[in-house]
Amino acid sequence: MYKNFIIIIFTVFFLNGCGYNTIYPNNKSNKLNIELLSLDGDRDINNAIKYYFKRYNNKEGNKVSIVIKSESSKSPETKNLAGDTISYNVSSSVEFLIYYNEIEKTYKYSESITVNELENKLDQTTLEKDIKRNFGIVFSDRLVLELTKMK
Repeated sequence: MYKNFIIIIFTVFFLNGCGYNTIYPNNKSNKLNIELLSLDGDRDINNAIKYYFKRYNNKEGNKVSIVIKSESSKSPETKNLAGDTISYNVSSSVEFLIYYNEIEKTYKYSESITVNELENKLDQTTLEKDIKRNFGIVFSDRLVLELTKMK
């Protein structure tokens, strides 16, 4: 009991005294005003991107207009001797067309992953949606990083 208490107190004093600071104290990404002009393509990826960009709706920030084109595909990777799919490849790509201060730029990102086939089709569909949602978040994160560099 006392040992855990001493460890907690020691950790608090150590982190306070060592000069711990956040990695990005002057986070410029919060000063973005992202406006989505159009979303074309895969609905799951687009919904994840739209939900992610809701946090960058600062009216005082620099206005960035974005057109999004996404696509996703699922193709068999390996099959067994009977011809049934054992694993498949899920790949997604997104093209962001950015309009910022009279500048027009295009960013393209793509990701793919190999997934084993599941017995339950409902679980399979849920897994595919989760993968697409995660890809959308990754693509959004990469774009925000590029937008903060653009300033």
